[in-house]
Amino acid sequence: MKQLTNNIFVGLGVIFIVFIVAGILFVVADPYNLKPLIFGTSYVPSQNSNSKDNNSSTSTSATDGSFQLSDAQKQALVSFGVDPSSVPNTISAEQENCFVSVLGEARVAQIRDGAVPSGIEFFKAKACI
Repeated sequence: MKQLTNNIFVGLGVIFIVFIVAGILFVVADPYNLKPLIFGTSYVPSQNSNSKDNNSSTSTSATDGSFQLSDAQKQALVSFGVDPSSVPNTISAEQENCFVSVLGEARVAQIRDGAVPSGIEFFKAKACI
């Protein structure tokens, strides 16, 4: 009986250590970019000297798919740990179809008009970019 109890506790200890090591690797590797959500953001995006026109609201051109992010949308991207300058300035038809399939047409229209996507919406639509 003593042998069985000893084996159970050793097995639980090994499992505990494996979970601790896996957790540490998950936090260090950050495969889902969750550090800014968990620990807060200390990220400061690079400021371009020619960024005086950044206070305009989101506008989308139906012909070429170009757009500008609003200040609120840029701040949301920063809070998610994304550099707003790394977001492309144009969206292809395939990307927009992906957004519509993931978020729905009404929500895509709201975001296009300047609404700020939630964290869940960002992570759902991240694959479309």
